[in-house]
Amino acid sequence: MTGRSSTVSPPPWHYSGEVIAVEFKADPSRVAALAPAGFEADADGSCTFVFCDWCSAADSDPRTLADPARSQYKEAFVIVTGMFRGGRASRIPFIWVDSELSLLRGHIQGFPKQLGQIHMTRPVSLGKGGVRLEPGATLGAHVSSLGRRLASVRVELQDKVDTPPLALFAPPLHTRLFPSLSRPEPAVEEYSMGKVSNVGWSDIWRGEGNIQFGESEYSELDQLAPIEITAGWRLNLAFSVDGAVEFPITPKSELERADESV
Repeated sequence: MTGRSSTVSPPPWHYSGEVIAVEFKADPSRVAALAPAGFEADADGSCTFVFCDWCSAADSDPRTLADPARSQYKEAFVIVTGMFRGGRASRIPFIWVDSELSLLRGHIQGFPKQLGQIHMTRPVSLGKGGVRLEPGATLGAHVSSLGRRLASVRVELQDKVDTPPLALFAPPLHTRLFPSLSRPEPAVEEYSMGKVSNVGWSDIWRGEGNIQFGESEYSELDQLAPIEITAGWRLNLAFSVDGAVEFPITPKSELERADESV
Protein backbone atom coordinates (compact mmCIF):
# COMPACT_ATOMS: atom_id res chain seq x y z
CA MET A 1 0.00 0.00 0.00
CA THR A 2 1.26 3.48 -0.90
CA GLY A 3 -1.06 5.54 1.29
CA ARG A 4 -2.32 7.56 -1.67
CA SER A 5 -5.95 6.77 -0.73
CA SER A 6 -5.53 8.52 2.64
CA THR A 7 -7.80 11.56 2.95
CA VAL A 8 -5.82 13.60 5.49
CA SER A 9 -2.07 14.11 5.34
CA PRO A 10 -0.10 15.43 8.34
CA PRO A 11 0.28 19.17 8.95
CA PRO A 12 1.45 21.79 8.21
CA TRP A 13 -1.73 22.80 6.42
CA HIS A 14 -2.00 26.20 4.72
CA TYR A 15 -5.14 28.26 4.12
CA SER A 16 -5.88 31.32 1.99
CA GLY A 17 -9.38 32.63 1.46
CA GLU A 18 -12.11 35.21 1.42
CA VAL A 19 -14.20 35.97 4.50
CA ILE A 20 -17.65 37.45 5.05
CA ALA A 21 -18.47 37.89 8.74
CA VAL A 22 -21.04 39.52 11.00
CA GLU A 23 -20.37 40.39 14.64
CA PHE A 24 -23.37 40.14 16.95
CA LYS A 25 -24.43 39.67 20.55
CA ALA A 26 -26.63 36.83 21.78
CA ASP A 27 -28.25 36.13 25.15
CA PRO A 28 -25.21 35.93 27.49
CA SER A 29 -26.73 33.09 29.52
CA ARG A 30 -27.20 30.98 26.38
CA VAL A 31 -23.67 31.72 25.21
CA ALA A 32 -22.27 30.79 28.63
CA ALA A 33 -24.18 27.48 28.52
CA LEU A 34 -22.05 26.46 25.52
CA ALA A 35 -18.76 27.13 27.32
CA PRO A 36 -16.65 24.12 28.34
CA ALA A 37 -14.86 23.80 31.67
CA GLY A 38 -12.35 26.60 32.19
CA PHE A 39 -13.61 28.78 29.35
CA GLU A 40 -15.37 31.99 30.40
CA ALA A 41 -17.42 33.51 27.58
CA ASP A 42 -17.53 37.29 27.31
CA ALA A 43 -20.19 38.67 29.62
CA ASP A 44 -21.90 40.64 26.84
CA GLY A 45 -22.59 37.53 24.72
CA SER A 46 -20.25 38.52 21.88
CA CYS A 47 -20.26 36.18 18.86
CA THR A 48 -19.17 36.31 15.23
CA PHE A 49 -20.75 34.39 12.34
CA VAL A 50 -18.08 33.68 9.74
CA PHE A 51 -18.28 32.41 6.15
CA CYS A 52 -15.06 31.43 4.36
CA ASP A 53 -14.22 30.43 0.81
CA TRP A 54 -10.89 28.60 1.21
CA CYS A 55 -8.00 27.36 -0.87
CA SER A 56 -5.78 24.97 1.08
CA ALA A 57 -2.51 23.10 0.72
CA ALA A 58 -0.46 20.52 2.63
CA ASP A 59 3.33 20.29 2.60
CA SER A 60 3.19 16.49 2.81
CA ASP A 61 0.76 16.05 -0.11
CA PRO A 62 1.33 18.25 -3.19
CA ARG A 63 -1.79 16.76 -4.79
CA THR A 64 -3.92 18.96 -2.53
CA LEU A 65 -2.69 22.24 -4.00
CA ALA A 66 -2.83 20.87 -7.54
CA ASP A 67 -6.44 19.66 -7.39
CA PRO A 68 -9.20 22.25 -6.83
CA ALA A 69 -11.70 19.50 -6.02
CA ARG A 70 -9.52 18.59 -3.06
CA SER A 71 -8.16 21.94 -1.97
CA GLN A 72 -11.06 24.37 -2.37
CA TYR A 73 -14.10 24.43 -0.11
CA LYS A 74 -16.41 26.66 1.90
CA GLU A 75 -17.33 26.69 5.55
CA ALA A 76 -19.58 28.59 7.94
CA PHE A 77 -19.12 28.81 11.69
CA VAL A 78 -19.86 30.74 14.88
CA ILE A 79 -17.08 32.10 17.07
CA VAL A 80 -17.70 32.72 20.78
CA THR A 81 -14.99 34.82 22.44
CA GLY A 82 -13.85 34.78 26.04
CA MET A 83 -11.03 33.91 28.42
CA PHE A 84 -9.21 30.64 29.06
CA ARG A 85 -6.41 30.20 31.60
CA GLY A 86 -5.82 33.93 31.82
CA GLY A 87 -5.67 34.70 28.09
CA ARG A 88 -8.00 35.60 25.26
CA ALA A 89 -9.46 32.57 23.52
CA SER A 90 -12.40 31.51 21.40
CA ARG A 91 -14.74 28.58 21.01
CA ILE A 92 -16.48 27.35 17.85
CA PRO A 93 -19.67 25.57 18.95
CA PHE A 94 -21.22 25.28 15.46
CA ILE A 95 -19.50 24.79 12.10
CA TRP A 96 -20.47 23.41 8.67
CA VAL A 97 -18.25 22.52 5.70
CA ASP A 98 -18.83 21.20 2.20
CA SER A 99 -15.64 19.14 1.91
CA GLU A 100 -14.67 15.66 3.08
CA LEU A 101 -11.07 16.78 3.60
CA SER A 102 -12.08 19.74 5.75
CA LEU A 103 -14.55 17.64 7.74
CA LEU A 104 -11.92 15.05 8.67
CA ARG A 105 -9.18 17.59 9.34
CA GLY A 106 -11.62 19.34 11.64
CA HIS A 107 -12.57 16.22 13.60
CA ILE A 108 -8.90 15.42 14.13
CA GLN A 109 -8.36 18.90 15.61
CA GLY A 110 -11.55 18.89 17.67
CA PHE A 111 -13.85 21.09 15.57
CA PRO A 112 -17.51 19.92 15.74
CA LYS A 113 -17.75 20.04 11.94
CA GLN A 114 -20.88 18.91 10.11
CA LEU A 115 -21.61 18.74 6.39
CA GLY A 116 -23.54 21.61 4.88
CA GLN A 117 -24.18 23.63 1.75
CA ILE A 118 -22.57 27.08 1.81
CA HIS A 119 -22.88 29.91 -0.70
CA MET A 120 -21.17 33.30 -0.68
CA THR A 121 -21.18 36.39 -2.88
CA ARG A 122 -18.06 36.37 -5.06
CA PRO A 123 -16.83 39.93 -5.73
CA VAL A 124 -15.74 40.86 -9.26
CA SER A 125 -13.32 43.46 -10.62
CA LEU A 126 -14.47 43.46 -14.26
CA GLY A 127 -17.85 43.89 -15.96
CA LYS A 128 -21.37 44.03 -14.55
CA GLY A 129 -21.83 40.37 -13.62
CA GLY A 130 -21.17 40.73 -9.92
CA VAL A 131 -20.61 42.95 -6.89
CA ARG A 132 -17.60 45.28 -6.69
CA LEU A 133 -15.77 45.88 -3.41
CA GLU A 134 -16.82 49.48 -2.92
CA PRO A 135 -18.90 51.55 -0.49
CA GLY A 136 -22.58 50.63 -0.67
CA ALA A 137 -22.01 47.16 -2.13
CA THR A 138 -23.92 44.31 -0.46
CA LEU A 139 -22.54 40.81 -0.04
CA GLY A 140 -24.52 37.81 1.14
CA ALA A 141 -23.87 34.30 2.41
CA HIS A 142 -25.98 31.43 3.71
CA VAL A 143 -25.61 27.90 5.04
CA SER A 144 -28.01 24.97 4.85
CA SER A 145 -27.86 21.43 6.16
CA LEU A 146 -30.15 18.48 5.49
CA GLY A 147 -32.31 20.74 3.36
CA ARG A 148 -32.84 23.31 6.13
CA ARG A 149 -31.61 26.90 5.77
CA LEU A 150 -29.78 27.51 9.07
CA ALA A 151 -28.48 31.05 8.70
CA SER A 152 -28.24 33.91 6.22
CA VAL A 153 -26.04 37.00 6.51
CA ARG A 154 -25.71 40.22 4.55
CA VAL A 155 -23.00 42.85 4.78
CA GLU A 156 -23.28 46.35 3.29
CA LEU A 157 -19.77 47.70 2.83
CA GLN A 158 -19.02 51.17 4.15
CA ASP A 159 -15.32 51.78 4.72
CA LYS A 160 -12.01 50.14 3.94
CA VAL A 161 -10.07 49.77 7.22
CA ASP A 162 -6.70 48.53 8.46
CA THR A 163 -7.73 46.35 11.41
CA PRO A 164 -9.63 43.04 10.95
CA PRO A 165 -12.24 41.68 13.40
CA LEU A 166 -10.35 40.52 16.49
CA ALA A 167 -12.49 37.42 17.04
CA LEU A 168 -10.78 35.79 14.04
CA PHE A 169 -7.46 35.86 15.91
CA ALA A 170 -8.46 34.68 19.39
CA PRO A 171 -6.91 31.17 19.69
CA PRO A 172 -9.71 28.58 19.43
CA LEU A 173 -10.10 26.01 22.19
CA HIS A 174 -11.22 22.65 20.79
CA THR A 175 -12.40 19.43 22.40
CA ARG A 176 -11.01 16.26 20.84
CA LEU A 177 -13.68 13.68 21.66
CA PHE A 178 -13.75 10.16 20.22
CA PRO A 179 -16.14 7.61 21.75
CA SER A 180 -15.17 4.08 22.67
CA LEU A 181 -17.17 1.13 21.39
CA SER A 182 -16.18 -1.07 24.34
CA ARG A 183 -16.74 1.14 27.39
CA PRO A 184 -18.83 4.18 28.45
CA GLU A 185 -15.80 6.45 28.78
CA PRO A 186 -14.50 8.13 25.60
CA ALA A 187 -11.39 6.69 24.00
CA VAL A 188 -10.07 10.26 23.63
CA GLU A 189 -11.26 13.31 25.57
CA GLU A 190 -8.91 16.27 25.73
CA TYR A 191 -8.51 19.93 24.87
CA SER A 192 -6.55 21.09 21.85
CA MET A 193 -5.27 24.48 20.67
CA GLY A 194 -3.69 24.78 17.25
CA LYS A 195 -0.17 25.99 16.56
CA VAL A 196 -0.79 28.73 13.99
CA SER A 197 1.72 30.68 11.89
CA ASN A 198 1.95 32.78 8.71
CA VAL A 199 -1.12 34.81 9.67
CA GLY A 200 -1.98 37.55 7.21
CA TRP A 201 -4.90 39.65 6.02
CA SER A 202 -5.70 42.21 3.33
CA ASP A 203 -8.47 44.21 1.67
CA ILE A 204 -10.48 44.69 4.87
CA TRP A 205 -13.93 46.24 4.59
CA ARG A 206 -16.23 47.10 7.48
CA GLY A 207 -19.93 47.89 7.23
CA GLU A 208 -23.40 47.09 8.47
CA GLY A 209 -24.36 43.48 9.02
CA ASN A 210 -27.55 41.49 9.21
CA ILE A 211 -28.26 37.90 10.29
CA GLN A 212 -31.34 35.72 10.02
CA PHE A 213 -31.48 32.29 11.64
CA GLY A 214 -33.65 29.47 10.38
CA GLU A 215 -34.97 26.42 12.20
CA SER A 216 -33.92 22.79 12.16
CA GLU A 217 -34.72 19.90 14.46
CA TYR A 218 -31.10 18.85 13.98
CA SER A 219 -29.42 22.09 15.11
CA GLU A 220 -29.21 24.16 18.28
CA LEU A 221 -27.85 27.21 16.47
CA ASP A 222 -31.09 29.10 17.13
CA GLN A 223 -30.21 29.39 20.83
CA LEU A 224 -27.65 32.01 19.75
CA ALA A 225 -30.30 34.18 18.09
CA PRO A 226 -28.89 37.73 17.77
CA ILE A 227 -30.17 40.43 20.09
CA GLU A 228 -27.82 43.08 18.65
CA ILE A 229 -25.80 43.35 15.42
CA THR A 230 -22.41 45.02 15.89
CA ALA A 231 -20.74 45.12 12.46
CA GLY A 232 -20.26 43.39 9.14
CA TRP A 233 -16.92 42.50 7.54
CA ARG A 234 -15.31 41.34 4.31
CA LEU A 235 -11.58 40.54 4.06
CA ASN A 236 -8.91 38.20 2.73
CA LEU A 237 -7.32 35.90 5.32
CA ALA A 238 -4.41 33.44 5.38
CA PHE A 239 -2.70 31.26 7.99
CA SER A 240 -0.99 27.91 8.52
CA VAL A 241 -1.72 25.18 11.07
CA ASP A 242 1.57 23.56 12.09
CA GLY A 243 0.15 21.18 14.69
CA ALA A 244 -1.47 21.53 18.09
CA VAL A 245 -0.98 21.51 21.84
CA GLU A 246 -3.16 18.92 23.58
CA PHE A 247 -3.87 18.82 27.30
CA PRO A 248 -6.31 17.25 29.78
CA ILE A 249 -9.76 18.61 30.48
CA THR A 250 -10.42 19.86 33.99
CA PRO A 251 -14.03 19.00 34.93
CA LYS A 252 -16.22 21.94 35.91
CA SER A 253 -16.84 20.31 39.30
CA GLU A 254 -13.10 20.41 40.08
CA LEU A 255 -12.84 24.03 38.94
CA GLU A 256 -15.76 24.98 41.19
CA ARG A 257 -14.16 23.24 44.19
CA ALA A 258 -10.89 25.06 43.49
CA ASP A 259 -12.69 28.40 43.38
CA GLU A 260 -14.40 27.67 46.69
CA SER A 261 -11.08 26.91 48.37
CA VAL A 262 -9.51 30.25 47.38
